[in-house]
Amino acid sequence: MWTDALMAFGALGLILLGMDWMSRGLKTAAGPSLMQFLQRWTGKPIQGVLFGGIATVAVQSSSAITVTTIGFINAGILSLQNAAYVIYGSNVGTSVTGWFIALVGLQFKIDALALPIVGVGAVLQLFSKSVRRRGIGEGMIGFGMLFLGLSFLKQSFDAAFIDIEFETLSQLGIWGILLGVLLGTLLSTLMQASIAVIALVITAVSAGVLPLALGAAFVIGANLGTTSTALMSTLAATAKAKRLAMLHVIFNVLTGLVALIILNPLLWLISWLQHALFADPSAAVSLALFHTLFNVLGVLLMWPITGRLVLYLNSRFRRQSIDQLRSLDASSLAIPALAIKTLSMETLRVGQLIASQALALSKGKGTDTDTLDAIRQLQTELSHYMLQLGKQQLAEQEAQALSELVKNQLRLELTLQLFPALHRHLAADIDGLLLEQPLWQQLIAAHWPQDAPAVRSCYRELMRERQQLKKQLYMLVLSERLSNDKGGDQLLRFAELRRFNQQLTRAMLALGNLQNQYQPHDTAAEHVVDKSADNLAESKSQDTPKEHADAS
Repeated sequence: MWTDALMAFGALGLILLGMDWMSRGLKTAAGPSLMQFLQRWTGKPIQGVLFGGIATVAVQSSSAITVTTIGFINAGILSLQNAAYVIYGSNVGTSVTGWFIALVGLQFKIDALALPIVGVGAVLQLFSKSVRRRGIGEGMIGFGMLFLGLSFLKQSFDAAFIDIEFETLSQLGIWGILLGVLLGTLLSTLMQASIAVIALVITAVSAGVLPLALGAAFVIGANLGTTSTALMSTLAATAKAKRLAMLHVIFNVLTGLVALIILNPLLWLISWLQHALFADPSAAVSLALFHTLFNVLGVLLMWPITGRLVLYLNSRFRRQSIDQLRSLDASSLAIPALAIKTLSMETLRVGQLIASQALALSKGKGTDTDTLDAIRQLQTELSHYMLQLGKQQLAEQEAQALSELVKNQLRLELTLQLFPALHRHLAADIDGLLLEQPLWQQLIAAHWPQDAPAVRSCYRELMRERQQLKKQLYMLVLSERLSNDKGGDQLLRFAELRRFNQQLTRAMLALGNLQNQYQPHDTAAEHVVDKSADNLAESKSQDTPKEHADAS
């Protein structure tokens, strides 16, 4: 008895580990193409539902799809409305896995096929040089482990749990059903994988251990338990993430309540369909059919009210302090390409905040100490996420992008350190920062990458004007109308100001390019930002060479 119980525990561990490996491997294999596919093929509600269902079947984790979808919303790749249909489809996708388990996993000796799959996956994962192939290998290992676990789980149920009296729970009537829902919710929350709970329940029903009605209650609870992942992922998340998590909770709770209310009619309909379609009705197939029906019913119930629900949710969680991240949370790290995009968005916002503080200073309003502290707090949080991303397995392109992010974050850090120099410049000349105002306004309002040429043009015009002022300064010193000491001080302030503008502009141009790097493009004309933002200062203009020489 205890040996078989421990075997069941180990089998459940294999299932969970297999799903985790399969999820990580397939996401690694998909890479940036997953973002491009998602943006192109979720424009219509039915496409979103199909994508959510297919993606959940592929990675065997609705929780993983939920967390990833939150990341896509944060990055601006998906709207809340489009993401809603992906979540609906993800719930339907979990029921497809139930069918696979009921029809294949419990009917055939799939463990004989699982071991060769694990072997092929191990060869790809260990010996392939391609990150994508290693991801496919990891996914194959996870797939094999999942069905090995199912095989062992079925054996343990047949041997250890056949004498458990679940009929007692069934005799409690509605209270027994509600207790089954609660247990299913707790199991799904603890395992963080509703598919594992559904596999467990289908196996138990198939072995005759669990009555069908009680198994249906467990499945309803497993669906409710998936919301725990979304809720936990939003504890320190963005406003967009919280809105999607609330929508996910509303969908699952509404679906669960309706399924409970019409549980008996649904079970009667399933029994009728079983006898009409199959010569030998199966309890496992009945449970898979129940899971599919009540999820599809939930989608149909939510479809007409989604528009108004999205409008309501978009009005929630709007109050955010400056030092809160707007697009980046832990969900963005699920896919490195997505993390790079959201990191670049947040770092760009830091650049805009720095430019706004410089603009306020130039207009005589001074700098806001609280805002500067908030910017430094944002820099600290961004550094933390970059460190977390650096610990993951990255493709060569992603590793280069991360290095570029770090470099531009350091540039912005340098501009923060130059604020005292701006104060000195303004103290020496009250109109000393007027020339910079058009550039700083442009940096604050710019949309990337389409406004990059305008930013570059504005920067070059500023450099030409500053070069003319330097020439005038040289003439004043030569004509002895200005002493060498005062001329040297003014030249130093010019160099500090030039360095501030150069580092800020370079960083924001590079970040704008990086943010757009993983976006799907319709035409080559959209690549309006050149690859080397570092060459910004090397203008073709004949007026600027001396200015750039001073920077070295």
